[in-house]
Amino acid sequence: MLLLITVLLLILGYTWVLYPAGMMLAGRRRSAGDEPHAPCIWPEITVLVAAHNEESHIADRVRNLLASDYPADRLFVHVGIDGSTDRTEACALEAAARHANVTVTAFPQRRGKVAVLKDLVARTNTGVLVFTDANTVFRADTIRKLVTGLSDPGIGCACGRLIFVAPGSSVLQDEGGESPEHVYWNLETRLRAAESRLDSCLGTNGAVYAMRRECFWNGIPENTVVDDFALGMKVRQQGLKVLFVEDALAYEDIPVTSHEWKRRVRIGAGDFQALRLCGSCLLPRYGLFAWSFWSHKVLRWLTPLVILAVVLAAGGDVIWRACCGSGLPGLSIAVLAVTALALSAAVVSGCSGCRWLGLVRHFVVMQAALFVGFLRFCRGGLVGHWERTPRARGKG
Repeated sequence: MLLLITVLLLILGYTWVLYPAGMMLAGRRRSAGDEPHAPCIWPEITVLVAAHNEESHIADRVRNLLASDYPADRLFVHVGIDGSTDRTEACALEAAARHANVTVTAFPQRRGKVAVLKDLVARTNTGVLVFTDANTVFRADTIRKLVTGLSDPGIGCACGRLIFVAPGSSVLQDEGGESPEHVYWNLETRLRAAESRLDSCLGTNGAVYAMRRECFWNGIPENTVVDDFALGMKVRQQGLKVLFVEDALAYEDIPVTSHEWKRRVRIGAGDFQALRLCGSCLLPRYGLFAWSFWSHKVLRWLTPLVILAVVLAAGGDVIWRACCGSGLPGLSIAVLAVTALALSAAVVSGCSGCRWLGLVRHFVVMQAALFVGFLRFCRGGLVGHWERTPRARGKG
């Protein structure tokens, strides 16, 4: 029993400490090589936005895209309205007025983001597609930097960096924060940059990425939850890579904490769905990329199950040894004590401003939501549409 507990703890330590530290160290030492050069002739691109009940964001989003420093005669915007019940369509049309390169297509029935994107892609003929969300803000040079990343023929997709903005801050200046979500996201960003430098990003970020049109996976199921991850992984399956462009910046208001549970459960279910869709990327022929997929994603997704197995094994070991009178094992007692402390910290942190308690709570809630998401995936019946998580509004 102690051997099993030890092995499981080593898996957790590797997943959350050794792999990230080793990958970031290796990525720091690996030369970035020649930076992509801007193309001599900028290609025509289409920015695709799927929107449902986004009347408070969609007009600003269209104006923000039109304010890009990308050549105006080569930039097209296509907004797909996914069965909205508010004024999203009217607001989009008002923002698109007098701009011939902006198209608004309203779909009367709500089908979900993937279904809308597939229809929009089918209606475009540009060689490059840029994907983003209705509540995102691009810096003026973001699109140009994404397209520059595609100048290497070995790159099929370029993913930008998403920055969460705290309430009351300036959207185009705040690039970090002290909240648990900021800390976790910043670490993920550093890990993504290292993986990109060593091989390829794992998936993309749905708020800011560009893709060669021929790399778009037309067969993606319409009920796919984490579509950005699945689409990026399919690029790698085609033999091309996903480049992380750290200075291609996008901004979003940080999610409201009180509404995060449903979002995390949905993403958790989507993670296991993505594992089924992209499982072939775990094969040895993908080399370092397969290893990163195992280490960064699969083992993380399995973390709540591993933790549960550790706690059950430790509890069983304590009970068995107590019944046999063979003395209490220190390792099992330590596991149960740490688990109890983590759960207590998760509860106490709700009434405390302690940063470390907040980080513990963030981790515990994330694992609990992932476990519930796993159960949701096993139940089946995932759909491609959901209610967007409310965001804390900042200035800007």
